[in-house]
Amino acid sequence: MPRSLSLYACVLVAACATTQAATVAHNPQSIHQYSETVAQRDKLRTIWKGIKAEDRQFCELKAGDCMLQVVDLRDELISAHEVPVCRAKGNSDLEARCIMDELVKLGTPEPATKYYNGDLWCLKKLTQCVTQHQEAVEKDARVALIRHRRNQLEASPQGITWRSRVAATSEKIKYIRTTLPPSAESECQQISEISECESSITQFSNELDSELSKPESNYDQKQAAKVYEHLTKVQASCYEPEFKCLSKSLGKYGETNESRRWLQRNFDLLDKRQRLIEKTGDGAAAPCLESGVASHQADIIQSYKAYVHEPVLYFRTQLHRSFLAMHKSQIDCLSGVAPGADTEG
Repeated sequence: MPRSLSLYACVLVAACATTQAATVAHNPQSIHQYSETVAQRDKLRTIWKGIKAEDRQFCELKAGDCMLQVVDLRDELISAHEVPVCRAKGNSDLEARCIMDELVKLGTPEPATKYYNGDLWCLKKLTQCVTQHQEAVEKDARVALIRHRRNQLEASPQGITWRSRVAATSEKIKYIRTTLPPSAESECQQISEISECESSITQFSNELDSELSKPESNYDQKQAAKVYEHLTKVQASCYEPEFKCLSKSLGKYGETNESRRWLQRNFDLLDKRQRLIEKTGDGAAAPCLESGVASHQADIIQSYKAYVHEPVLYFRTQLHRSFLAMHKSQIDCLSGVAPGADTEG
């Protein structure tokens, strides 16, 4: 070969090599970013596939709009980068994957990175939805378990006694206030709110919930009952300061040892009435309570007016008797509807 031709050949070969090198961009940072994105996406895709089918289906319906956006990104990728060899692929997903492989070979992975970032964003959204959904399901199950076990405790004979003790103490305070003259409205009001009680109630309520929510293998019903009993004692004790204060102040309003016996009889009936209410349920007990009030309200009002006009032993006692008749009437009615009421003492 003449020297001139060989020189031309070398020039052409060098030119071809230079042209081929120019078609491949070398950007280590973009390649690294692409690889990191694909690795994160593949890891999250594996996690997503390992999630229970029903949880995936729930979140695909609830938060799956992003999947449509990923499809749009795929279609944009295919439209913007036509690669003949990739057209023969079986579906759009395979074609898009083929195009991205070719882009990476050419050293221009940015469009592929954009697509995988979109898919990664959607997967994060879906898996976050699953986490929140599973937490909500677990919370609902825990609440349902606590409610079920607490209902069992409260429905037991001991539970009814403990629960009624709290409400009965509150009813006794209401009874005392109802029978006092209007001038006594502010009596003992300064101690009716005790913040330490609320703190103690919250503490034991949380302890009870913790006990009631334990797995079946660790659940101790007797221990739960002890905590529940303690909780009701704390709740009842929160009424004691106000109750004691009102009891001491009654002497100023015509209460004597004689009338206190009638007061105590009403207290005893309030205890019994409350146990029956707890057995029957508030809804079923309401008609009995309302009918008792309707039947005796006129007599109570008359006795109360006489007492307020002249707050002495006789009228104070008559007022207690009027309430006693109402309480007996309510108890007789409740005894007919409360389950197991014939065992009441």
